Amino acid sequence: MNSKNDLILEISRKKADINKFAQKTVDDPELRDEIVNLMLNHPQIMVYYHSYYIISRAAKLHPHLFYKYWDDFRSLLTHENSYHRDFALFLLANLTRVDREDKFYPLFEDYFSHIHDQKFSTAQKCIKNTSIILENKEKLREKIINILLDADKKSNFPEKQKALLKAEIIQVFSHIYPHLKDKKPVNDFVKAQLNSRSPKTRKNAKEFVEKYQL
Repeated sequence: MNSKNDLILEISRKKADINKFAQKTVDDPELRDEIVNLMLNHPQIMVYYHSYYIISRAAKLHPHLFYKYWDDFRSLLTHENSYHRDFALFLLANLTRVDREDKFYPLFEDYFSHIHDQKFSTAQKCIKNTSIILENKEKLREKIINILLDADKKSNFPEKQKALLKAEIIQVFSHIYPHLKDKKPVNDFVKAQLNSRSPKTRKNAKEFVEKYQL
């Protein structure tokens, strides 16, 4: 890559080779810094979104290489652009795998406030990424489960969207269910969704009940 402009041009292409850049980002610390900077600060959507794809791909395989950017990623939780908030939700959840300094604890409330984000799709992503956190932060499991169980009570979304969010919550519960000590609240929650107004939520509830023979 001859220059920063060349990098931006190549990343912004519709068919940019995300896998190639992800590997280069793993191998080259300077390029890694630059890709993170583009995700954080570049105004063009094809640049910052493809930069996120590159980072997320690389960070899934080598999360320790991206732990140094924790505070940068955290700053995106309050970004005015919902895409950037989405980036933060996945990247921070993924980094809980290597969170040796327990950096997640101080941002717990900020992170889970996005279950009630003004953007419905961001609320969905917050819930989906909770599965990763539940795997890696065992001490927070009970607290997180309670937040998910009570999500409906604090939500300002229309009833149709509230019902749909529960489909995502059931998926999270299904993922972590074998590790739960107290299963009854989750069982009750899921069974209550068998008559949900959302077809997707009803389907997920039915599959959960069959899977765990409730």
